[in-house]
Amino acid sequence: MSRIVLFTMVLVGMSHRTIREPTDAEHAELKRMKREEIGRVAIRAHIVLLSHRGHSAQEIAELHDVTDPMVYKWIGRFDEEGPAGLYDRDREGRPPKIDEEAEAEIEKLLESDPTEHGENASRWTAPRIAEHLRNKQGIDVHPDTVRDALKRLEYSWTRPRRQLPSPANREEKMAQVRRRIDETSEETTILFADETELKRFPPLRRMWQPVGQQRPVRVPDANDDFALYGALDIGSGQTFTRAFEKERSDYTIQFLELLKARTTGNVLLIWDRAPWHTSGQVEAFLQKTSRFETHLLPPRSPQANPVEDLWRELKEQVAACLERSLGALLASCRRYFNRLTREQALATAGLG
Repeated sequence: MSRIVLFTMVLVGMSHRTIREPTDAEHAELKRMKREEIGRVAIRAHIVLLSHRGHSAQEIAELHDVTDPMVYKWIGRFDEEGPAGLYDRDREGRPPKIDEEAEAEIEKLLESDPTEHGENASRWTAPRIAEHLRNKQGIDVHPDTVRDALKRLEYSWTRPRRQLPSPANREEKMAQVRRRIDETSEETTILFADETELKRFPPLRRMWQPVGQQRPVRVPDANDDFALYGALDIGSGQTFTRAFEKERSDYTIQFLELLKARTTGNVLLIWDRAPWHTSGQVEAFLQKTSRFETHLLPPRSPQANPVEDLWRELKEQVAACLERSLGALLASCRRYFNRLTREQALATAGLG
């Protein structure tokens, strides 16, 4: 057997390694340590608890910004010595501390991109910071010491907020939208339109729960969904909605037929550049409808469409609830819009 194959087998075996079954007393002590201890001891207790729950070493390492071998180390220490083995052992000499100067360097690093310092990485991890301090500052510290410093500096290991790049000419295009609205006659109906996907079982949202506990929520075997088309008259506050199987050009045309039947006079329709808005099939329909004119929003500008705020409120009030069927979910959506007054619609959309 080659060394590569053997090494792969070892890694696979390690990735599924979990702790021995803790006694009730040990489990209670681990939970106490996670709750009451500070710094690395609390992290080690959480590592053991997560492993007992079936999480892989890779998942635990990612959560706590540690290496896989570090996870295995504390699993093994618990297996041999129980909760007491998670505390630091006495060592000769004092470990080097991170002083205020080093803390300032850490904060400076976190405000910069690792690539600016020659790192082939997109984020600063505790091991990477420790390596930088050792190579650039001559400060030899363990990654756990860096984590303790980060907590003192009130940093936490959380997901960043995703930010899409903005088109270079977005402000110019937004100005064009505002000018187009200003130039529209008072007799013209101005509609913003959009679509959203509604699932029978939506993504789990944050809720208040007892510390250390997660409330179980029943989920369906299959998660069905539908597309809800909507439009808002920014002059009157009137809303128009209709549900379809998905976003598609032929369904867009059916929704336009609804808008055509429910409005009079000229209509300025403002929406995004989704393919089911700009397809040849939709363009052909609009050309035959002389009283409809469309204006496209800039790319990646959902905040420019007030209907997005209506969707957000709808999902908070209705779609965040667990409905037993798509029919029940659709009925809830209809009740929401039937009860929504025109004044409330404009206020929710930020136009009131």
